[in-house]
Amino acid sequence: MAVNKVTIERTQGTDKLINIPIELSWDYDGIDQSIDLYEEDVITEVIGVGRDFEVSRFVNEPYSSVTNFNKTEINYEFYFHSGTSVTNINNWDINYLTEGFTAQDIFFYRRNFSNSFFKLDFYDSPDEKQQTNFLTTIIPTQQGLNMTTVMQRQIVEIKKPKFILDYVGDKEGFFIYWLKKRNFLDINKFYMSAKFYNAEIGAFVRMINQPQSSIPNSQTNLDTLTYFYYLLNLDYPKQTYTVTTLNGIRLGEPSKPIKWFEYVNPPL
Repeated sequence: MAVNKVTIERTQGTDKLINIPIELSWDYDGIDQSIDLYEEDVITEVIGVGRDFEVSRFVNEPYSSVTNFNKTEINYEFYFHSGTSVTNINNWDINYLTEGFTAQDIFFYRRNFSNSFFKLDFYDSPDEKQQTNFLTTIIPTQQGLNMTTVMQRQIVEIKKPKFILDYVGDKEGFFIYWLKKRNFLDINKFYMSAKFYNAEIGAFVRMINQPQSSIPNSQTNLDTLTYFYYLLNLDYPKQTYTVTTLNGIRLGEPSKPIKWFEYVNPPL
């Protein structure tokens, strides 16, 4: 290998420092950090920015009335149609027997009864053409108050579709689980509808907020925006809710239960 021989002679009185020009390139300085930043950009572009989906438990707001001051229970009543005329209010009753179950089905919790349930759906709009179902709450038939009936010549107690939901006792259906913060979905009002799943026939039964006997021309002209919903109002700071009519009248107290009536389809 051929190299140039350089001889450096020291001269008396000269500086001992020698400057040797060597090219230095810093193009790769910080490259690891740049790769990390690039990875973050790609991940953000693919999965988006993280959002807070923490859920809070909302409870029925305590009542302010004198008779039920500070109570939190919420009362539901479900009325089934007997299968006769829809013009008589007496043809709706708080009774599973009216829906086709036998006393034995209810007393022994046979599958056709125990697999049945009430389904409350909460929508952002009452308009079925554009609404979105954000919440669903199930109330099982194993909950509820009792009634007496005759079974095999004996008086027995069986369940009826009247519910008192609270912190203790029958709790399923009392709590509403919804987003803690409003920065993703800013909703404080839902339209609540009700259905009953009858495991005996394997189908849902639609329910409305008034008996058809009180609705003019209910067999031919039933306004779904008026008769198929109640309002659920959320209070985020308190983490409570209230159920009202579409006109803002609060319901849920023992004297003002939330009533649902089986909807009878008009004959073809």
